[in-house]
Amino acid sequence: MNHLYLAPNLEVSADRLHGCTPWPVRLVWLFSFCRCVTVSRRLNHLIITTRWLWLWRKSRLIRFDQVSRIIYRAQAIPSLSIWRYLSLDGSALSDSALFMISLALKHSEEELPVFTVWEEQPTGESDWLDELAGERAATPEIGDEAADSVVELLQKFIGVRIAEE
Repeated sequence: MNHLYLAPNLEVSADRLHGCTPWPVRLVWLFSFCRCVTVSRRLNHLIITTRWLWLWRKSRLIRFDQVSRIIYRAQAIPSLSIWRYLSLDGSALSDSALFMISLALKHSEEELPVFTVWEEQPTGESDWLDELAGERAATPEIGDEAADSVVELLQKFIGVRIAEE
């Protein structure tokens, strides 16, 4: 089966990219957090708007020439499995990862968070449920396809290099 992911809802046109926090994430936070990013090629800037606790809202306008690079990090999510604590499972990591996408600004140590993508990591093999459902062996997936597509779109629109850390 294809792996699951939670990525920003992206609307792409020839000169504009707009993405917001997905609905399931907003629901988990009881709609108290939302981040929207609008990238405009025509105006050569991006606007990051973040809302916290239904009341506070912060918008920031960044020109493309202020951005030095896109920072792309991955963090495996620890497993909450009881087997981990009983030492019956050698892995302390779950089958999910968070991918944090940020922008580094020139002449500053500041790093602006843009998007966070959660992705289930593929197992690489099909189990009996997949076979029962008639799922054929899928093409190998690395587990960062959704996050990678968001980063590639940002790079295409802003025109800066990617720094994987």
